[in-house]
Amino acid sequence: MTKDTDTKDQAASSRPGPSSSRGRNRAALWIVLALALGLVGGFLLSRQFPPAPAPPAQNATTEVPAKETLSHKARQVDTALRDALSAAAPQAAAPQVETVEERTHAGQAYSYKSLRLPHLDKMALHDALAKELSLKASGAKLLRAAPDAWEIAIDGATTHRLNFPAEPVPTPDTAKHGTVRLAIVIDDMGEDIGLARELAKLGVPIAFSIWPDSGRRTEVLKIAKDAGREIFIHLPMQPKGYPKVAPGPHALLVNMTAEQIAEAVRRAAKRVPGALAINNHMGSEFTESTYGMRAALAAMKAEGLYFLDSRTTAKSVGIAEAKRLGMRVHQRDVFLDNELSVPAIVKQLQKAEAAARQRGHAIAIGHPHRETVDALRTWLKNKNASVQVVTVSSLPPM
Repeated sequence: MTKDTDTKDQAASSRPGPSSSRGRNRAALWIVLALALGLVGGFLLSRQFPPAPAPPAQNATTEVPAKETLSHKARQVDTALRDALSAAAPQAAAPQVETVEERTHAGQAYSYKSLRLPHLDKMALHDALAKELSLKASGAKLLRAAPDAWEIAIDGATTHRLNFPAEPVPTPDTAKHGTVRLAIVIDDMGEDIGLARELAKLGVPIAFSIWPDSGRRTEVLKIAKDAGREIFIHLPMQPKGYPKVAPGPHALLVNMTAEQIAEAVRRAAKRVPGALAINNHMGSEFTESTYGMRAALAAMKAEGLYFLDSRTTAKSVGIAEAKRLGMRVHQRDVFLDNELSVPAIVKQLQKAEAAARQRGHAIAIGHPHRETVDALRTWLKNKNASVQVVTVSSLPPM
């Protein structure tokens, strides 16, 4: 009896009584009320302070902002260099553009420039350029490439090479004898008839280099022939960065066979009858190819054409291969209109004039821009009388 009673008492004492049930009910009610008040408060706060929008998802197709592209940064370097040169050597001539190559880095296209600097104080330029780069071209680094050259790199890509001039050499006394000769070639001809007529009327033997596939080449050819101008073929050749950087239709490519290259040269010669020579459009990749240039030059020689190397790359093998074949060859000394303004082009013409004075002759290449024609007209009125504008064919070959 005692054991059964103890068990029942224990069971009875574990059951909740009426007062404890009421306590738990009141606690549950307060919890429900607190949750309800929290939800209402949260709703009101969210209406007053909405959440910030989520950042856009990043993926491989996100476009690079224009101000962050390699091409834009390279132009910032151009500005910094120009301002540094003005600060370090206000009276010095503008740098000479030796080559311009279209390149790509990490999927971005940009122009690589090799420049020949005027004589100036290197230390003064270094200090000025370092300052201007820090202000105008964030991330650009000035590097010493050689004892006589600096390079500028952006995000691991070299965008500029600055070559210092050799020690000054005595200038030949050719000016006194009127033997300073400058030849001028205008590329990309065959589209603008109006500018072709204006160039023909300048009164000096400027050569017309005509696109084989230009839309108005027949009319431009007639203008050139009627004016007695030399005619060249401006033949597209593969640049660095191809095919993203496109040279145009029927270009010479490094993967062509020798017969395909020869056929492209023959086609160009048929489309520009009366041409004396070929010079390259673009071609920074093709003119570095010994195989490609041998085939192209052999075809030019067979067509009775000589070669004018536009020198879009310092590593061109055009001169060496033409000499190996025993054919006539020339090369460009100055590009006139990389900077498209009349004062800048006049300065380039003066630079070409100085190059001609130094070794007796030089070749400058420009393009059919309104600014180029206006600059030629201005320069011709003011040039030194000892400098004669002549045909390319009248110059001694290399």
